[in-house]
Amino acid sequence: MPTAPKVYYEAEEPATDFTPEALPEPEESQPEYGEVFSQDEETAPVILVAAPASTFAYAVGHRVQPTPEAPAREVIWRGQLRERRPETGLIHRTNVYRLNDGFWDCYREDELRAA
Repeated sequence: MPTAPKVYYEAEEPATDFTPEALPEPEESQPEYGEVFSQDEETAPVILVAAPASTFAYAVGHRVQPTPEAPAREVIWRGQLRERRPETGLIHRTNVYRLNDGFWDCYREDELRAA
């Protein structure tokens, strides 16, 4: 099987031996790494974040009522839901609970009352 002919390149300058002293100083070769931040540049905008709900009002196993006329149900799961506040547009976390009422629906903390 024939092979491609080998190609040889000729340099315009003769090769020199490598010496560490021949390297430029790092700040000379890469000046952008040592650049100081200028106060004239545009700064990033500050984004306000609403504080997350830090504690749960009801523990797992606690009995609560979703409505005053509903029977008391036990909390079987609790977690947090991320939702956007309509007045500010910011995202915040709201505590939610799942009850043992046979449904997969979760209730917000403000919808429940202690039984």
